[in-house]
Amino acid sequence: MEIQVNKLRELMELFKPVVPKKSALPITAYIRLGEGKAIATDLETMVIADLPEAEEPMLLPFASLAEMLKYVPGDGAIKVEAQNKKVSLVWSGGTASYPTQAIQDFPVLPEMPNKAEGMFDGDALIAAMLAALPYVATDENRPVLSGVTLVLGSPIEVAAGDGFRMSHQVLGLSFPLEAKIIVPAHAVRILGHVFAKTPRTPPSSADSLIPIIIAKRQLHMALTGENKVRVDFGRTASVVINLIAGASPEWLKLIPKGEPILQSMVFAPQLEAAVKRVRAIAKDGNGIARMVFADGKLAVSARGEDQEISATIDTLNTQGEPGRMALNHTYLLDFLSGKQGIVIVSQYDKTGPLVFKYQNSPRVLIMPMFVEWGDEKPTAAEKVEPEPETIEENPEVEPEEELESSLEEEATEAEEKPEPVAAAPAETPAKRKRKR
Repeated sequence: MEIQVNKLRELMELFKPVVPKKSALPITAYIRLGEGKAIATDLETMVIADLPEAEEPMLLPFASLAEMLKYVPGDGAIKVEAQNKKVSLVWSGGTASYPTQAIQDFPVLPEMPNKAEGMFDGDALIAAMLAALPYVATDENRPVLSGVTLVLGSPIEVAAGDGFRMSHQVLGLSFPLEAKIIVPAHAVRILGHVFAKTPRTPPSSADSLIPIIIAKRQLHMALTGENKVRVDFGRTASVVINLIAGASPEWLKLIPKGEPILQSMVFAPQLEAAVKRVRAIAKDGNGIARMVFADGKLAVSARGEDQEISATIDTLNTQGEPGRMALNHTYLLDFLSGKQGIVIVSQYDKTGPLVFKYQNSPRVLIMPMFVEWGDEKPTAAEKVEPEPETIEENPEVEPEEELESSLEEEATEAEEKPEPVAAAPAETPAKRKRKR
């Protein structure tokens, strides 16, 4: 096989996130060439790239080849041959050889029938899935929360949550089959990477760069096999993903309905600055940031041991004031990060999730935290504290993993109730005091 160095280098970059750095199966450290295709897999996700030059079947060691190509001039060609359990490479000014594996040991994707398939705007879908990633749970013991949920049908909806936060976005796209699938977070990152690295297919009538740049990028997606999805990026590459097994939480039933009791428009950079001013003391106060809306202003405050701090900003428009809420300051800062425009904050009831909206980004729901405001105290029913004997000491578990998911519980309860009634943690997962 003879191939341009730059093209082979681009192929290595395309495969970079799908080739595992460490794997119990050594064969996944190789990429397979042959039959006009190049393939890489981590056994959960497979990337298939079109490569007409690859006629002879062979396996190439990914890490060694990628490192070597950094120092080969990119304006020439490289000849690749496999023989006697070795693969050799020859280019102008150098040669290299590496051990290889038997081609038949590489995982093969069997032929699988499609259950349903459709075409849609890839720019919208990929962007929505990537925007949901920050809200995916990292707890491997709850796999259905560790991926991005696609609610297929008309319209397509994208949701993700970690138990304390949730993102949700409705897209102007449709799929011919109504279904819910959970795409692993790592596979979503691979989709985003391949989408960025593969070229757009120009319109057939394009006579300049402008139509190519502004044209919507159409992707083909198919539900295939027992629990897989295949996404085709034009004719250049495909990604086949093993979906997360299990029923997705009923995210959509958690979306508050009706009119909010409080809604305010605030300038995101000002709110972010106010939260950052109080976060040092908030860390000593179970991570709680308090927000009080009154007289067209928003007071952000935090309390610690013998400490208290407050910062006040103007709101652009507030309906339903006076009102107040308490949030985990880290979750709030995560949402505000990088936002430069107006954020809409909505409260639908005093115990349910708070809804944040910024331009065309997903809606983000954050569970409130119950605090003593001074003029009233939470009732016993409002405090969600397990009995002391139910808490097990486990120093190996991160604090954020100790609390059960309030949003997940609400998703389960929502199946039996017409309206969700949220239950929030009494303390943040970051600083929870144990009872002994």
